[in-house]
Amino acid sequence: MTRSFTDRLFGGVCGGLGAVMHISAWWFRAAFLILGVVTSGTFIALYLLLWWIIPQESLVDKRRARPERLLMVILLIIATLIGWLAAANGSFRAESGQDLFWPIIALILAVVFFLKQVRS
Repeated sequence: MTRSFTDRLFGGVCGGLGAVMHISAWWFRAAFLILGVVTSGTFIALYLLLWWIIPQESLVDKRRARPERLLMVILLIIATLIGWLAAANGSFRAESGQDLFWPIIALILAVVFFLKQVRS
């Protein structure tokens, strides 16, 4: 799976998902938007993460299909949903009562961004 170069509004994640699953990318865009609003931005953070870790489609160099990337995306979506549900139930609270969900999300995004910068 790659991010779409031609069917994109921001990063091409939804266009890439639509191409792999043979569904209109607008369904994925609507799903990310609705889930982003419902989960107070958790799925927007997931979109940003996917934007960083899924490589861009090349119009010149055709890469072979990599089904493990699609599996990784599906697992990340499930993990994000489970994490958000756990945070909504108060599972990410410190002993002092402070919510730790967003600091954990920020830490994950920072580590992924750092590793992406180191690799390139």
